[in-house]
Order: sequence, then structure tokens, then C-alpha cells
Amino acid sequence: MKKIIILTFFTLFTSNLLAETGKFNASGMGSWEVNVMNAGNGNMSITYDGNAGLSDKEDGSIFDKSTMHCIGGLTLTAGKFDDETGMCTFYLNDGEKVFINYKGKGTGGVGGSGDFIIIGGTGKYENISGTGFSSRQNLKGKSGMAHSMNQMSGEYTY
Repeated sequence: MKKIIILTFFTLFTSNLLAETGKFNASGMGSWEVNVMNAGNGNMSITYDGNAGLSDKEDGSIFDKSTMHCIGGLTLTAGKFDDETGMCTFYLNDGEKVFINYKGKGTGGVGGSGDFIIIGGTGKYENISGTGFSSRQNLKGKSGMAHSMNQMSGEYTY
């Protein structure tokens, strides 16, 4: 019984020592196809699906030179929203993927910000976890599409 307890303790202790941790501070620009139901007076429902390319200021971040694909939506009331939600897949430079869920609030046509959680990944990132903060500033561009400058920062462990 003593050997099992010692082995269990050793396994848990060494697993934590072998965990990779890191910080990220990524930014980039993207374009998003939008569907809009406009009820007038700044009231509307919006869904979007799009992509962005990212670079990272943190040396060694797994998110450097990655792309992200996000699908989400929000409901504006008098031009404001506090219910944005969605999911993103990050396509990493090493060929693996990382997935996040996010929530945000902001102003229609201007931008928004919120928090996210890293919920998993593929390959060596299968058990990745973490949290972060994201913000976006809307940019002018092609009609029928949304364009934005995105910033994401946080920490991860895998």
C-alpha cells in the first residue's frame, strides 16, 4: 500500500513539473461574414463567421504566426450588447489546434471586449487550459462583411 501511495504522489508531482506553461499577447486583423436582422433604432441580432491572422509579442508563444476561425453572435439593444458569445479554433504554426469559448460586450460598429477560456486542443495540446482577455476594434471595409483589429492576451498550461 505504501508503494502505491508513493507512486501516486510521484506521478502527480512529476506531471506538474513536466507541464508547459506560457503567456501570450497576440494581435492581428480579420474579416467576418455577417448575418444581420435589423429591427431599427440600434436593435439587431448579428451572427458572424470569419478568420484572422495573428502574431505574438511573447517569445515562444504557441499562438505566434497562427490563424483563428471564429463563429459567434450578439444582440444589440439601442446600439449596445452584453451577450456576445462564440468559439474559435486557432490553427497553430506547428499544425495543431487550440479551441476557446468567449463572452463579450461592447458597442455596435465600434468594437467590444471580453474574457475567454481555453477549452482544449489537438495533439500535444489536447489537455491545454487557460484564460485570457480579448478586444477588437471594428474597421471600415467591404459592405456585408465585418473587419476588425483583434488583440488577445492570457496564460496557458498543457
